[in-house]
Amino acid sequence: MAPRSPLPLSAEWRDPDEYVQALLSFATESVMFINLCGGVHILDFLTREPDLYATLLPEDWRAFFGQHDIHSILQLLLREDISPLCESAETNNRTWNGGAFPPASLLEYIRNVRRLSLLRDFTPDPKNNERLPRHVAVGMNKKKTHEVEQFSRYVASLSDTVNERRGEPLSHIVDFGSGQNYLGRTLASAPYHKHIIAIERKHQYISGANRMDVHARLAKQEKKKTMYIKKQRKKCIDCTDPPELGEKVDLPKTEMENPTEDVPEKPTEDDDNENTVVLSEMSLEPDDVVVPFEKPRPHIPKPPPEIDTRGHVSYIEHEIQDGYLEPIIDHVVDPKTPAENGTEAEVTQPEKEPSDARVMVVSLHSCGNLVHHGVRSLVLNPSVVAIAMIGCCYNLLTERLGPATYKLPNLRPLHPRLKQTGGSYDPHGFPMSKLYEDYESDTIKGMKLNITARSMGVQAPYNWGYADSEGFFTRHFYRALLQRVLVDRGVVPKPDIPQDLYNDDESQIALIVGSLRKAAFESFTAYVRAATVKLSRDPTRGELVKERISIMSDEELERYEVEYLHTRKNLSVVWSLMAFSAQVVEAVIVVDRWQFLREHDSVKECWVEPVFEYGESPRNLAVIGIKK
Repeated sequence: MAPRSPLPLSAEWRDPDEYVQALLSFATESVMFINLCGGVHILDFLTREPDLYATLLPEDWRAFFGQHDIHSILQLLLREDISPLCESAETNNRTWNGGAFPPASLLEYIRNVRRLSLLRDFTPDPKNNERLPRHVAVGMNKKKTHEVEQFSRYVASLSDTVNERRGEPLSHIVDFGSGQNYLGRTLASAPYHKHIIAIERKHQYISGANRMDVHARLAKQEKKKTMYIKKQRKKCIDCTDPPELGEKVDLPKTEMENPTEDVPEKPTEDDDNENTVVLSEMSLEPDDVVVPFEKPRPHIPKPPPEIDTRGHVSYIEHEIQDGYLEPIIDHVVDPKTPAENGTEAEVTQPEKEPSDARVMVVSLHSCGNLVHHGVRSLVLNPSVVAIAMIGCCYNLLTERLGPATYKLPNLRPLHPRLKQTGGSYDPHGFPMSKLYEDYESDTIKGMKLNITARSMGVQAPYNWGYADSEGFFTRHFYRALLQRVLVDRGVVPKPDIPQDLYNDDESQIALIVGSLRKAAFESFTAYVRAATVKLSRDPTRGELVKERISIMSDEELERYEVEYLHTRKNLSVVWSLMAFSAQVVEAVIVVDRWQFLREHDSVKECWVEPVFEYGESPRNLAVIGIKK
């Protein structure tokens, strides 16, 4: 099952070690890459002096970008075959796309990013294209359905491979951060019938997953408990008892004063006539009288669906802090062992033989360090014999080696998150491998990525369409322009360029707008109005926002948009370069996890492989490991 190459590399690379060295060299020595991925931020684009666009990009790059549409530039970065463009060193008399020819240094940068990015092509098995049954796919959208369909097939195939390589079957599959347990539910259902241990820290997710298991016919519906409240028994009132005081009796006043005896009334002649008229209007046929009475059919309840007991799901509510799983899952893989959080009497047990459990740990888009814990579980737990981990949310990773201190000029001001995350020194953070930790170049010791670089690593520029790109560019332009307004109005200080990005400076306080409704991006004025509502709640600068931004007229805001509209394309160019370059950031992170497994003798095989379509879900690289 393992691919020919342990990493999904272009045909240029024959040796993975050669690729890793080239990757680390580029990521730590390319000034352009370091600035585009972690060295600049969109918020600084319109507040920097000198101009960030002119400071960041060489003059020949800016001249080329000035003659081409942004979507043509995206085409060059992402899809254009640049081999013919790189053939001739003489570019003075050549043109491209009806305009200036790309500078040689730009073409070289594009070539390096492409050759160092991991390939994402996925080829599904044509023999196995069955869709998930509706009762199993409950709650999944199109993207999640594709991920679960493909990854569940991959995990099932990998488990067969592990069985063959090790000569013993897997007993359980542990799902790290199972959430609603879409993956585990699919693996427990037909045709896989796996025994799943789903570990999730949020109780509401587990409750929802249990209900979906009933719908998927993996568990029985719990009978509803009806609570009966004993009502107070009413006192029996005899017919001879007088009414209670205060009880109203509906009698006319005259009758109350002159009570009469109860004498039955005689029927009047009018009453007889009235009855006769009614009967005369009725028409009965002879057959109507003898129509047989049909007894209503009794309601027969629908039989409950048959529960498939060949697969099973066990839920554990737990917040994973590291990769050591034995005390967490032992009571499931070995039922004789009580749960870790049981009472002291329950936990006290005589010495027992080691469990013969053989576990594979899997994860579908676990955030941040959770994937690190899953990768480490292969080398920390005797019962774990294989892993298959797909990560996401690289911005939530912590940093193990401290702040990234490149010997380069700083192009961005101090930001509180840089200091907070860069100085965490978390032993579970990035990087994992010894190679990355000890790597040394002319600019830095140890491979480090700050939070801005890691945040860019989740971009998916190859999935951008025309409308998507325009939406990104508009949102970033409006946010950068709002920052210009905040600086001009004295809400936030004008940014400077510190010598140390990680020093203490209480004046640098981040104002975070967060997500806004779609209607907020119809115009810059609408954006400012919506953003002001959120920023006015800031405990530090909220009052300044109310006093200085809320009072601005629509005409003032429209003048800002007109004045800076020419910078929108420049900002779009920089953002496109950042997203394009961030493919290398993801490669650095994923290769680190693979390298960590390589460095342990207990690991027999390890590789990285795309396991579903990039177009459906761009975080499609799985890190695989099998123990000896």
